[in-house]
Amino acid sequence: MFRNGNDVIEWVNQQLRFGIKPGLERMEAALARLGNPHLKIRTIHIAGTNGKGSTVTYLRSVLQDAGYLVGTFTSPYIESFNERISLNGVPISDDDLAWCANVVKPIVEEINKTDIGPFTEFELITLISFVYFKNQPVDVVIYEVGLGGRLDATNMIQPLACGITNIGHDHEAILGDTLQKIAVEKLGIVKHGVPLFTTEDDDDVLEIFKVTCEGKNSPYLNALSTYAPTNIKNRHEGIQFDWVDLPNVKLNMKGLHQVKNATLAYSILKYLKEKRIFSISEVNIYRGMKEAFWKGRFELIHDEPAIILDGAHNPEGMKNLCETVQELYPTKRHVFMVSVLKDKEYSEMFKYLKVVADEVHFTTFDYPRAQSGKNQFESYSGLNADYDEDYEQLLEKLLDHLTDEKCLIITGSLYFISEVRKYLMK
Repeated sequence: MFRNGNDVIEWVNQQLRFGIKPGLERMEAALARLGNPHLKIRTIHIAGTNGKGSTVTYLRSVLQDAGYLVGTFTSPYIESFNERISLNGVPISDDDLAWCANVVKPIVEEINKTDIGPFTEFELITLISFVYFKNQPVDVVIYEVGLGGRLDATNMIQPLACGITNIGHDHEAILGDTLQKIAVEKLGIVKHGVPLFTTEDDDDVLEIFKVTCEGKNSPYLNALSTYAPTNIKNRHEGIQFDWVDLPNVKLNMKGLHQVKNATLAYSILKYLKEKRIFSISEVNIYRGMKEAFWKGRFELIHDEPAIILDGAHNPEGMKNLCETVQELYPTKRHVFMVSVLKDKEYSEMFKYLKVVADEVHFTTFDYPRAQSGKNQFESYSGLNADYDEDYEQLLEKLLDHLTDEKCLIITGSLYFISEVRKYLMK
């Protein structure tokens, strides 16, 4: 029996050794034994290569402003394990985490003895979330896909709506080596008759979206063409822009890519409002969009000199980060501290770094999939680069030499910036 949250976290982390095991048979078996708690909550499902967490945040912020109790399931965490399962932005308590895990554990252990076991870390957390939210007076839960969509543990839900941010190159060994193959995997979240909203802009990929939705009799909406954000102004204090039916929208989250994420959330909110599933006013939308905040997404943790944390971990994410740095800090010296994971397309990521970086310092951290600083450095093969395998030592050195003429950008992995953030907050 689990007595506290730490016991649960230790149990869950023990499953990391089993890696990623796509498939729904373990979830189906466990949920049937649990009485299918996932079917007793209203949900929204968000997939995509980049921007999932930000889109979830915009949705939660607006719905919360409208007075609803909103659950979120996201990954990975930045500050604490518990934040992956939250209600109105408040992480699950240790007591609730232990209670839910005690409900789940005997069923998991029983199934682990069969041919379909063992469960993965992500599957355990997903099961715990279903038990938790089923026992809360929650109005809706927004589920962020862990990987892909079709075979993801979250794909057991029957959502009110589905959203796909974009299709990019990530997890290619599992999802496929072309955008078309990756799109098919992510489109696996589309359920019969459930609407799909997207901010993908590749015409070839969008054709696959349309065909998939037609085959499942699911309404399809391209949010970018429908709500067409214009008059976009990207400033240090945030972004301002117009939707066709709502002018002067303001976001505190930085980067032009956040306009896309907000537009996807807006399209889903409009649908939920028009179908009278939720009552949402324009004031709720203005206020919720502006107040939305997501740690580790171009997060400015110190100004003058600027220190920025960003979880860019694939080529599209690094492109967005580098463009935002160049736009907001065009006259600063751009100093990057980078640690990426072994299974990422970091050679593609580094192409964008070389365009804007004045210095690049590679490092590593204590995580099974972390790449060594040396290997990253050798792959980068650019000027003004070095490496140090001790990230704390490297960070102290960079902070000692940081002046107002520089900005320090710490990036490469959400797992890495989680470690650095905890170290800096000390």
